Amino acid sequence: MKYLTLIVLLLIFSCNELSKSETQKDLIEKSEASMVTNDYTMAIKLAKEALKLSKLEKDSISMAEALYILARSSALSGDFNNVVIYGEEGKKITKRIINYPLEYKINNTLSWAYFEEGKSFDESSEHNKRQLFVVSKLNDNEAKASVHNNYGYDATVSGSVPLTEAIQYSKFANDYYAKTENHKGRWYTLMNLTWQYRLLNDLEKSEAYGLLSAAQAEKDNDRHAIVEANTNLGETLMAQNKMNEAKLVYESALKISAQKNDRDKYVFDVYYSRYLWNSGKKKEAILLINNAINFLKNSEVFYEMLARAYLAEYYYLLGDSDKSQKQIDVFKNPRATYISQEAKIKASIIEAQLLAKNNNEEALKILNSSLNELNKSGAEYLKLKIQKIKDEL
Repeated sequence: MKYLTLIVLLLIFSCNELSKSETQKDLIEKSEASMVTNDYTMAIKLAKEALKLSKLEKDSISMAEALYILARSSALSGDFNNVVIYGEEGKKITKRIINYPLEYKINNTLSWAYFEEGKSFDESSEHNKRQLFVVSKLNDNEAKASVHNNYGYDATVSGSVPLTEAIQYSKFANDYYAKTENHKGRWYTLMNLTWQYRLLNDLEKSEAYGLLSAAQAEKDNDRHAIVEANTNLGETLMAQNKMNEAKLVYESALKISAQKNDRDKYVFDVYYSRYLWNSGKKKEAILLINNAINFLKNSEVFYEMLARAYLAEYYYLLGDSDKSQKQIDVFKNPRATYISQEAKIKASIIEAQLLAKNNNEEALKILNSSLNELNKSGAEYLKLKIQKIKDEL
C-alpha cells in the first residue's frame, strides 16, 4: 500500500511537471506567433507569463527563450531599454547552459539595442568579440555573415582593429551574400567595403565596390539604400577628383533624398555639402551642413559629430578660426560617445592647425597623438594626411 501511494504521488508529480512544461512550451510558441504577426504587445504579455513559469527552474532553456522573445519583441516595438535588460539576463543564462544558437539570437538583438542606445564602442567591444566566438561554434554561415558584417563596420568606425583586418570580416559577409539570391542587405556590405577601401586609400577598389553597391540599391528599389550607396560612391569619386562623375551621382541621389524631410535627407546633406564645397559653392555648403547639424543633434550623434568635423574644416579654410574652434569644442563635451574615429581624427587635425598658428609644439603633440591612434587602427590614408600637415608646420 505504501509503495502504491508512492507510485501515485510520483505519477501526479510527473503529470504536473509535464503539464507545466507543456504550458511553458505553448506560451512560448504563441508568443513567437504573435511576434511574427507584429502583435508585439501580445508577444510580450505571453512571454512574461512563460518567464514566470520558467523561473521555477533555474537557468532553464525555456527561461532563456522567454527572455529572447521579450528582448526581440521590445526591440521591434522600439523599447530598446528593455531589450538590454531582458537580453543581458538571457545572455548570461545561455552562456551558463552553453546554448550557442540561442545565445547568438539574443546577442544579435542586443547588438541592435546597443546601437540604438548609443553605447560606446568600448562598452560593446566584449559583446562583439563574444558574438564572433559564438558563431564560430555554429554551422551557420548566414549567422556568421551577419556577425562578421556588423563587426567589420564597428571595427572600422571605432578603429579597434587594423583596417585590413576589418575588411576581411566585411569580405566574408559579402562573399556569402553574393551567393544568396536577392539578398537585400548586400548593398550595405558593399557600401562598407567602398568606405573601408577609401580609408585605406585604395580608391580603385573603393570605386568598384561603390558601383556594385549603388547598382544593388537600385535593384532593391530602396530609397535609404540608394541615398547612402550613392553618397559613398560620390565620396570615392571626389577623392579621385572625378568631379563630373561625382556630380551625376550626387544630383541623382539628391532628387531621391529630397522626397522626405527625414534622417536620410540630412545625412545625405552632410556629404552633399562636401560636393558643393569642392565645387566652389562654399556658402551653400555651410548653410546645408548647418541645417543638417540642427536636425541630427536631436537624433543621431554619429553623423552630427562627423558634420561638425567637416564644418570646422570649412570655417578653418575660410580663415574663421573662432567658428572653427566652436565646432572643435563640441568634441570635448559630446552628448554621447558614439563618434567615429574618422570624425575624431579630422577634428584633431583642424585643432592642430588652429593651435599651430601660435604654438607649433602643442600642435605637434596633438598630431603625434593622432598618429599613435592611427597606427593602432590602420587608417593609413589619414596618417599620410597628418604627416603632410606635420611637415608643413
